[in-house]
Amino acid sequence: MLEGVIEGVGVVRRNPRLIGTLVITVIYNTLGWPFTSMIPVIGQDNLHLGAAGIGTLASMDGVGAFCGAILIAFYASPPLFPRLYVGGVLVYLLMLPLFAVAASPLFAGFVLVVTGFANAGFSIMQATLVYSLAPPEMRSRVFGVLSVCIGIGMLGFIHLGLLAGAIGASWATATIGVEGLVALWLTRRWWRVLLA
Repeated sequence: MLEGVIEGVGVVRRNPRLIGTLVITVIYNTLGWPFTSMIPVIGQDNLHLGAAGIGTLASMDGVGAFCGAILIAFYASPPLFPRLYVGGVLVYLLMLPLFAVAASPLFAGFVLVVTGFANAGFSIMQATLVYSLAPPEMRSRVFGVLSVCIGIGMLGFIHLGLLAGAIGASWATATIGVEGLVALWLTRRWWRVLLA
């Protein structure tokens, strides 16, 4: 397995577009996706929701993702794939501070629907781009590298948990959103090639 991952890393290193794809994956999984663990906390502490309200709020992300997936299936064409991928992560990260400061369940739910749409763009295009950019005989190995990049996300959950313990769930959620946007800006030389 390790040999396969090493071979996959070699393929990625020779392909700037694969590098850009995996950089975006790492940013999303460490500084974007972990915020979902704060939805129940913010729902209870800030929005004063009960169990049913928190469950409904948490489902809004799924509603947005479902609608986004349907729209992508019908209207997305290959030239749009990289823009949906990068744009999905950008919009997702922008929504985190908005969710953190949401004063009403309705606004918070709307923000989560938007994160769902954005997540659809990212998650669908993640596998699509890796599949289309990797040489056919090396796809399984490159998908192994992708799995490692996704697995790094556990560090993001730890980071967010420590932040929430130190400064509260809302501030921690807003902070990782800003950190993610800064990370996108700092790594633009790697992922910008996807949009060229």
